[in-house]
Amino acid sequence: MPWPASVVRQFEKVPPNPSEADFHGPYNKLLHTLFPPDTKFTVVPQFWPGSHESADFLVTFEVMLEDQIVFILELKPPGDLRYISRCAAADRQIRARMVDVDNCPLPTLHAVSAMGTKLCFYKQPRNGRVSPRRIPSDPEMMVDVAPRERWDCDILEEDGVQRFQAVVEEIKQGCSAL
Repeated sequence: MPWPASVVRQFEKVPPNPSEADFHGPYNKLLHTLFPPDTKFTVVPQFWPGSHESADFLVTFEVMLEDQIVFILELKPPGDLRYISRCAAADRQIRARMVDVDNCPLPTLHAVSAMGTKLCFYKQPRNGRVSPRRIPSDPEMMVDVAPRERWDCDILEEDGVQRFQAVVEEIKQGCSAL
């Protein structure tokens, strides 16, 4: 089922050559549509200081069930997909955020790295490994530790809609069983 027109309109307002900030509204609208405010879910935007290597901020949306994180969406500008180093940084940042979540009540914590409308899906079973698997770096060789092909679907295309909705449905079902 495609996104409601009100969500699509928000994405259509994103200008050419967008920044990360241009996607705050569309993803905020999408997440509030999927996790409405009149339920036990709360969508919380977070602005984390960037790594010591950069002056920017890491922008995430965390979906909480009462006071427990059940989903993370991290935003990056679409232009970051052109750079191996920026894909690697996005991968590193979302993995670090997932590791920091110690109160997910579900058997699996789900997260999405969004570079514009392109998505990479992550999941971490309780006491398990994050997937997709981390590709180790090598200090003496160039290694693409987060291939851009991992951002393999678009939130506005059918495959992206279906995959995102499947994750949301799994989260909602898991939360209803608590």
